Order: sequence, then structure tokens, then C-alpha cells
Amino acid sequence: MRLLFSRLFPLVLMTLFLSACSKPDLTDTQGKDVYLKDGKGQWTAINIWAQWCDPCREEIPELNALASAGSIRVLGYDFDNSEGEELVNKAKKLGIQFSVITESPLALLETKTPQVLPATMIVNPQGKLIEVLYGPQTRDSLEKKIQALKNKVGANG
Repeated sequence: MRLLFSRLFPLVLMTLFLSACSKPDLTDTQGKDVYLKDGKGQWTAINIWAQWCDPCREEIPELNALASAGSIRVLGYDFDNSEGEELVNKAKKLGIQFSVITESPLALLETKTPQVLPATMIVNPQGKLIEVLYGPQTRDSLEKKIQALKNKVGANG
């Protein structure tokens, strides 16, 4: 038993240490950690929306459908930088069913604030920004775009 403990204890300590070093990139409105790098090889669409933006509101059902399909992770971010209960209420009022992040992803992705909304950032499984799409998107347009990008850069990005 002592031998087993002496071998497992360092492994447990190392695991705890490494997990403590793995700080999440972002957090969503549910308090869940969000990592841009996806260990499951999933691509991510980060949609920047605003409550006052008609095309943003119109594309939300399409983004909900994309998120529900499960093959592409969908995240949303409020262009107006709302926080807390205000952000939760906006997302609820708009009918957003995908995760809404509480911090801007722009610095992490090394990109500038979009000048046109909605804007959808396509992120590969390694957490790298591959392309930014402007204007309203559909589930079909995003699935086709991401498939084309997978084919262009390799299945895992």
C-alpha cells in the first residue's frame, strides 16, 4: 500500500499543479470556463452581436440551430460589453441558446473591433483565428465555410 501511495501521490500532485496552471481563456454567463483551444478537434464560431442590430437579431435562430447540431461550437459576445445580469437578460430577450462569453475575445485572437455587425470569427481547434465573416450568417453558410477551411488547412486546422 505504501509503495502504491508513494507512486500515485506525485502523479496526483503533478495533475493538480498542471490543472491549476491551465487558466481558462474566457468565462460564459453560466460561470463555465471557455478555452479557445478545443481538445476534441471542434471548430468554433464566435458571433459578435448587439441588441440594437437588426441583422444580429435575425441570425440568432440560425446560430441556435448550428449550436444545437453540435459539430461546431458557437459562442456569442455582446458588442456593447454588457456585464452581469444585464448581459444575461439581453441574451435571454434575444433568444440566444448558445454560450455567451463575458469577456471580449478580440485581444486573445489578436484582432480589432469589427466595424460591421454582426461579425462571426471562425476559430480552428488550436484556438487560432482563421477568418472573420461580416454580415448575417446561416447555419448552412457557416457549415460550408468551416468545411472549406478544414479542407484548405487540414481537418484539424
